Amino acid sequence: MHLWRRGTRFTFQQRIPTRLAPRLGTTPFRTTLGALPLAEARRRAKVFAGALAVWMETEMTRESISRSLESLKTSFEELEARKDEFDKGSSLLRANAMIVSHFSEKARNEGQEIDQRAVDMAAVVTSLFEAQDRTFEEAKTKLANAKAAAEMDVALREEARQAYLDVIGAMQAPRGAVPTLPVGMTPNAAATVVNQHVADVRAFTPATLLSVAGHAVLETQKAARSTKSGKISRYDERLETTLNAFLDVVGDKPLNYYLPIHLQDFATVLARVPANRSKFPIFKGLTLREMGEKNSKLSPTLRKTCLSSTSISGYLLEIKSIWKKITAGMYDVRDITNYSVTMPADAEDSIDREPLKVSSLNIWIRDIASESRMRKPHKAWLPVVGLLTGMRLAELVYLQKTDIVDVEGNEVFDLRRPLRIGGKEIDRPLKTKTSKRIVAIHPILRECGFIDYAKKIRSSNGFIFSHFQETNDPPDAAQKQMGNWMKTLGIHERQRQVFHSLRHNAKHWFRVNAGDRLADLQCGHALDSEGKKYGFKSLDPEEVQKIMAIPPLRNVDFSPLIERAGRV
Repeated sequence: MHLWRRGTRFTFQQRIPTRLAPRLGTTPFRTTLGALPLAEARRRAKVFAGALAVWMETEMTRESISRSLESLKTSFEELEARKDEFDKGSSLLRANAMIVSHFSEKARNEGQEIDQRAVDMAAVVTSLFEAQDRTFEEAKTKLANAKAAAEMDVALREEARQAYLDVIGAMQAPRGAVPTLPVGMTPNAAATVVNQHVADVRAFTPATLLSVAGHAVLETQKAARSTKSGKISRYDERLETTLNAFLDVVGDKPLNYYLPIHLQDFATVLARVPANRSKFPIFKGLTLREMGEKNSKLSPTLRKTCLSSTSISGYLLEIKSIWKKITAGMYDVRDITNYSVTMPADAEDSIDREPLKVSSLNIWIRDIASESRMRKPHKAWLPVVGLLTGMRLAELVYLQKTDIVDVEGNEVFDLRRPLRIGGKEIDRPLKTKTSKRIVAIHPILRECGFIDYAKKIRSSNGFIFSHFQETNDPPDAAQKQMGNWMKTLGIHERQRQVFHSLRHNAKHWFRVNAGDRLADLQCGHALDSEGKKYGFKSLDPEEVQKIMAIPPLRNVDFSPLIERAGRV
């Protein structure tokens, strides 16, 4: 424990033991105490130190401990504020009540007339102050008890730790020597001590906080899904967002606190939360509940669109999945996963994404072929390749020149290959297992000039769309640029007509002309029947030729790009 003063203000600091650094970090816990008398600062510091000693030995995360420390600090401040208010605001009333009582008693003894109403009021004021005195003393007693309990817990933990070390020392006695257990300890008791200390910190109990158990489960999942690049998948980021949202709305409580109906509370609040809330400064620093209230008070022209029923359903499915993993094999906690939530009326209706209209495609292609657009070819080619291959935007931005390979005389994109960056192989970021596939290249894409462009492009990292790799999140950067471009052309419709709509155009094109199975393999969708699962898991050379031979997209005019390729 360390306490220092700058001027009249004190700061408390507690270092983290070396053995706990891997879990809690090396930065000490620190909090300001404010302007206090030295004796009071020392008293609070001892309470903080005792509480931290207990909390650090539990499975609590650093974040949970910091929140608990701030809550304890707030309790002290509220108690002090009440005491100051009592001292300043009560002196005159208390004195007046005492004076009235004194002179009334004197007048009564002398047989003089008294003001009974004033006497009664003085008695009421005196009783109120006495009750407040008792409340203040009770609060002080509770804090003192908490301090004593914390100190006792530390002492008991130290005693248990020493017993553990004694047992381990006895077990490590030299060969031939007779192990000697501590005085008064039976072999069964020794085994219990050892088992208590070797228990996994993830052995959650009904008293474990949801934040502690939830984040531990998510960290384990992230480790299992980690790639050589070390990047966190979007799915893992979404799970973190879901857990934090539930903690925000319902609160961070022990696992045995939660009821199935809390899922309904969660959904009701989410239905009022603005979609893309992080993009709007007016919601910065607010809780989800506060965001919903603030958004509902905005005028209709300024009010932001809220989460859709589809998004809310996704949140509910994810929190149920997290809960199921946390409570596996645990008793005395409620099963919230089977609760049927009523979708709130405030939730926005879900919007079905559709293929882009043919007229919109032709507007976009004409704009792509213009000289001004082709000055930024990394941006111009994205919609063309997306339309003619059916690849996701997150797959397109990670395409490399080396992904263009020959399969029995036909060139394809091979998304089964790892990325090569700086001479090292890195796992390719893909959405699903079936995304790892061969993608046929339709002849129109070559006629438009893209394949020649891709082979000739020079980039230090080998990416075809290398400019997006200069951002922290290439798919997100590309998505924003495509969305803004579509809005400029007047072909964008929120959630319905977006860049991903090109994938719907492509899937329809492949399905009509090549059948469901080849359309699924080309687009990286899971095959939906046992019959379709028979055969090769990626397009074979014969299937690649079938896709290459299908007629062009109906009524879509690629001539501006084809004519431009002939001139270049």
